[in-house]
Amino acid sequence: MLDNAEYFVRTFIRGPVCRGQIATDVIRDQFWTLFQAPESDLYITDANYREQVTPLLAVPGQVAQLRNLTQAWSDSQDMRNQYDQLRSDAYADASAPSWASIWTGNDNALLSIFRHYDSATVSKGLIGATPQTLWLMDYPLLERTYYQLVVNFDVFGNVSHQTQTRLYFDLIRNGAEMNFLRLMPAQSRQALLDDWYQDSGRLKLWLSYPELDTDSETGLVLDPAKPKQSFIEALLARYGRLNARPDPINRCSSGNCYRNNVSPPVQAVEQRLSRLTGKPAASLAVIEQLPEVALLRVELADGQREIYSLMRNRAHSSVAFISGESLRYQPGLDTLTIYPGVHTSYPNFIFNVTAAQVPDFVAALQQVKDPQGFERVTQRWGIRRSHPQFWRYFHDLSRYIRETEPVEDGVLDMNRYENL
Repeated sequence: MLDNAEYFVRTFIRGPVCRGQIATDVIRDQFWTLFQAPESDLYITDANYREQVTPLLAVPGQVAQLRNLTQAWSDSQDMRNQYDQLRSDAYADASAPSWASIWTGNDNALLSIFRHYDSATVSKGLIGATPQTLWLMDYPLLERTYYQLVVNFDVFGNVSHQTQTRLYFDLIRNGAEMNFLRLMPAQSRQALLDDWYQDSGRLKLWLSYPELDTDSETGLVLDPAKPKQSFIEALLARYGRLNARPDPINRCSSGNCYRNNVSPPVQAVEQRLSRLTGKPAASLAVIEQLPEVALLRVELADGQREIYSLMRNRAHSSVAFISGESLRYQPGLDTLTIYPGVHTSYPNFIFNVTAAQVPDFVAALQQVKDPQGFERVTQRWGIRRSHPQFWRYFHDLSRYIRETEPVEDGVLDMNRYENL
């Protein structure tokens, strides 16, 4: 499973279980996923521990009757929390986690996941700016996720089955977050957790999740003032060779905000596009006008083209509930991730721009303050459904995927294409 982690994560991220807003409400719009090394996973190395906790790892929803939903879910949640308490106690007595605790077997070790409101995507590599949350999945988490959300998921199942499946995914997310926090200095964990579960999320922390371990120390040497950023900088420095998608556009540190392995004209395009990243919607108002994923097609002077995904990352005070997302939405903190390639199955819009026009395109987006300003941008560069060459541009997306990532070749779904 680890050797093909992207595939197994993708089976549920792009599968039927992650269709619809309720299904994706319990994940953030952008986060990174790491995996625990088998050598440091007590479930694999300690037979006594495995025997003790295995009865608590049964996934819910297999015998699902609506009249028993409340009791069935309460029992599943209690079992999960008992397991997490046993896990926390066992790891507190084990060696402190170190860099060796993170699996680095191949380029499946570092994954980026993006939620697009009612769908989601996963890619190898670390894409985007530093995310608010990270996941560290051990073997029990990865296996339960796959069996709960793929193998045992019944797309035609009754309300009880569907509800328990999606509620359990909330517990899986929390478990992966707690695993990551154990890598952080003990004194910094509570502040990070409070940032992830604000407002009503704190009530959910008290009601549904196990207590955070703030005692056992980490084996990592991190800056206590900014432990997460310190961890990510060290992660990229140590395991950069495993990062399938370096991202100087969204994480520009040297002033050269472009890929080194592309032509100078493409580098100039990416340098200009990087001006739109790293800013919240409060200071870059056009983000509030953009759909979940817009695709930018840049035509180069030599007849070639590059395609970039403009992914809007919606911010929330927490993602601890499967409904009521609007109550936790923080629009002023939305951000924009721009990355080469087609990172969606449901493109919402296409912009077509020549390389020479990219500076004007970026400047126009920076100047947008309201829907009327954004409409002027779409009128000039947008490919609406009424565009006389709409199908040429839409099908070119599939051709681009076939040329750049032939294994991912397929027909894109235009049901969510917006006529901006």
